[in-house]
Amino acid sequence: MSRVRIDRRMYLTEDQSRAVPDGDPEARHLLCPAGGELDRADAERYGLLDQPKPAPAPEEPAEPAEEKAAPAPANKARRAAANK
Repeated sequence: MSRVRIDRRMYLTEDQSRAVPDGDPEARHLLCPAGGELDRADAERYGLLDQPKPAPAPEEPAEPAEEKAAPAPANKARRAAANK
């Protein structure tokens, strides 16, 4: 049977019908510690599997790149290397 990792501590309600996160006032029985594993069937029953994420909206076309800035002027205070 496959198992799934749960990223946060989850509890069951008193009647054990729902899974709720740590800190929920209805939390009564520890279902899984943070980073623990559950059978896939249990994770599905309590709705703990990650829901598919919606596809990201297509990005608008980028504006044409601006012309590159002019190169920095030479540093006139710098001395030329001496020929040896």
